[in-house]
Amino acid sequence: MVNDKVRSSSVRKKLNIATYFTRAIMIVIGILTFGVLFQSYQFSSELIAREVKRINGQTSDFIQEILDFQLALIKTHQDSNATNSELLEAVIRHADTEIMQFFAAVDQLDPENTPDIRFISGLNEKMWDDGNAEFYGIAPSDLQRLSGQMNLNGSWRLVSIPSVLETIYAFARKIPLISIRNGEVIGYFYVLSVVNNNYVLSEHIRESSHLQDLIFAVGSDVLASTLNGTESYTEFDLLHAGDMSGLKDLYTVSQTTLSVNHVPTPLAVYAVNSNHNIVELKRNFYFSIIFIVVAMGMLSFVLWRWLNKSIRFEIDKLVQFIHSIVDKGVKHTFHGSKIEEFDLFGRALEHTFKRFSEQEKQFENLFNYSVSPTILWGMNGHLIRMNPAAFSHFSEAAHTSRFRSLKDLLLPEIEKILYTEKHQLDEITTEIEDRIFRWTISPIIHEGRVESVLTQGQDVTSIAEAERESHQARSEAERAANARADFLARMSHEVRTPLNGILGVAQLLKDNATDAKQSEQVGVLCLCSEHLLAVLNDILDFSKIEQNKFKISNVRFYLMDTIHVVDRIYRPLCEEKSVEFHISTNIHHNLVVCSDQVRLNQIIFNLLNNAVKFTHHGRISISLNLFSTASEDKEHFHVCVQDTGVGIKNDDISLIFEPFIQSETTSIREYGGSGLGLAIVKNLVELMNGTITVNSVLDEGSCFEFTIPIDVEHQPEHNHDENLLAGQSRLLFDKTLDVLLVEDNHTNAYIAKAFCDKFGLNVTWVEDGQKALDTVKRRPFDLILMDNQLPKMDGIEVTKRIREQLEMSVPVYACTADDSAETQQAFLDAGAQYVLVKPIREENLYSALVHFKEGLAAPETKTALR
Repeated sequence: MVNDKVRSSSVRKKLNIATYFTRAIMIVIGILTFGVLFQSYQFSSELIAREVKRINGQTSDFIQEILDFQLALIKTHQDSNATNSELLEAVIRHADTEIMQFFAAVDQLDPENTPDIRFISGLNEKMWDDGNAEFYGIAPSDLQRLSGQMNLNGSWRLVSIPSVLETIYAFARKIPLISIRNGEVIGYFYVLSVVNNNYVLSEHIRESSHLQDLIFAVGSDVLASTLNGTESYTEFDLLHAGDMSGLKDLYTVSQTTLSVNHVPTPLAVYAVNSNHNIVELKRNFYFSIIFIVVAMGMLSFVLWRWLNKSIRFEIDKLVQFIHSIVDKGVKHTFHGSKIEEFDLFGRALEHTFKRFSEQEKQFENLFNYSVSPTILWGMNGHLIRMNPAAFSHFSEAAHTSRFRSLKDLLLPEIEKILYTEKHQLDEITTEIEDRIFRWTISPIIHEGRVESVLTQGQDVTSIAEAERESHQARSEAERAANARADFLARMSHEVRTPLNGILGVAQLLKDNATDAKQSEQVGVLCLCSEHLLAVLNDILDFSKIEQNKFKISNVRFYLMDTIHVVDRIYRPLCEEKSVEFHISTNIHHNLVVCSDQVRLNQIIFNLLNNAVKFTHHGRISISLNLFSTASEDKEHFHVCVQDTGVGIKNDDISLIFEPFIQSETTSIREYGGSGLGLAIVKNLVELMNGTITVNSVLDEGSCFEFTIPIDVEHQPEHNHDENLLAGQSRLLFDKTLDVLLVEDNHTNAYIAKAFCDKFGLNVTWVEDGQKALDTVKRRPFDLILMDNQLPKMDGIEVTKRIREQLEMSVPVYACTADDSAETQQAFLDAGAQYVLVKPIREENLYSALVHFKEGLAAPETKTALR
């Protein structure tokens, strides 16, 4: 029984609605405010970064300009000194004292632009130096070596010179001294401006660039510095500016790689700029954030007080209304609220409780008046209650044994729901005495746990009996269908074997007919045999379609071949009946498609056969066209067969695609036919993912149209063989071929040998598979014609042994009366190159021999011909 008391809340920390509203409003305001601040901070940071980058770039450019200017001044003095006649005369006389006095006088005039080291060398050795090199620890030999390394191009160059204490880096320049007497080179004048500990240069650059500090460095070696030790950073910090941590906010360090004559050097200048303005900007930004947070806190408090006072009364009134309904269970009316949302909520609650009361009453009536037995079970599997329908069948007092049987059957399923996590519907069928019930077991879940289980039964005794009878009938129908399929498979072989003899002899007689009467008689025999074969094929194809064993086998072929075959076959038939025959197409000769050529021909032939059969005057036209649509990638092949024949009644149009049905029973007597042609056509079109339609007017004619999707590709032109046999020499080969014929039926063997003789083949005939193996072991053959159903060993097994055990590559062409795709594929898998389906026609055998001749160049070609 459900507890009527309101349970205590599991939420310990609760907030009133005013607090929630206040928080929501302040969160929104806070997000918007901080979003604006963040956007402002991002914008300011970007501007600061750009400004720092610009300042660093200007600093680097300015440092480079100052250095270039200093070097230009020294260069000017050097060039001026090199052309002084007094110096040149002293050099010619090797007067070292006069040279020293000359440069001393020059240095007094402009001491700030005096180079650190001067020396003059002859053409092969050093002539003079000012002695300053020894101050830097540079040996005379090093100066001599330097003179040999420098190029005579008048350009500055950063050189490194080993000294006693350290490596000296200096800007060096070399120019020739040319005699004013004869214009000959009397020596070379070198000046060096040393970078190491060059405090004057460092201070000059720092003051000119308004920098905090700077250092000259090559790699991690500091050459000169303006640091005096009182700074908050060291030379090491400047070299590793990325690791300065907190100092990065106070200072900006820029690195300038110095260039000499636009050639980068390993010498770099690390300059320090103060970030005082940036620090002040950040401090003001942080103060604004603190102010906003404080202001939002005060606004939140004021807003909370106002909301709490404004809506508290309305909330209390709504809560009292809910408690009055839940606790007292009496009908109450909500008197409304000043707040629109609360008023709507209260009226919705009033309506909801009213609906709950009505639904509770409806559920009670549904339980009591249901005609299905309904039983409610408790947690321990005990009975809680049952409705009258269940009481009449399973009353514990009136039907004790029946109730116990039911409980024993239902209890295991009920316990699965009660004691496992299987909280879903379940079904069970029970048979008690003479009645069968199907029970639906439903868990009743409250707060995530199953409190009880409801079982509802349905008397399915009559349904179960009907299912048993239906299952028995279906089994009998399946057995009958399988028996029919087996019968048709056997009959296919039994009928094709004598039919092979009839067709073969008829073709032989046709070739040997001596007069017109004999030709006409043999022609009738051939037509009857062909008609019988067509009926047999239709019956077998329809049987495969019914059993879903019919498969579409796509191959690549020239679509124009189909059109030529149609014209070659049906134009003479129409001419015999004085019916005009017309073909139209937009297909090119070199168009290659991928589809089931055999089934496509079968569809077209069946439609044209009907047109020829039912048209006695007028015309028959067929159009074969390709078209494409914008929504699909594939091309579509559309065929329309139109005639002026007898037509079809409107009432019969919906039936013509049904099997074994023709438009009228008189059609069967007058025109014949099995009634399977159009049924097979419709099924083949649908198997090829196409559609077929028909329009017909009685006594005026019919129009059949079908469309199938088809894969199209273009190939080079090829010559179509308009007539496979006409005009062709039967002697296909330059020599007589030895052919082994494996055939157990004497009639089939006779026909095959007769056809082979016409093509100039030497045939050896054996009657079973074992003899075939023994024969190929004794002598070689050019070709083997292999039947399938042979005594002792079937043709597939014989082919497999020839390939695997005897390891022979002699071509094997299968000749079988079984036209199933499984048998044909089994032959190809065993090693056959070609499959002929009986009855064997002369043109089919000729095609096989042409394939054999072409296969001498491509022995792996495998195909099947029906």
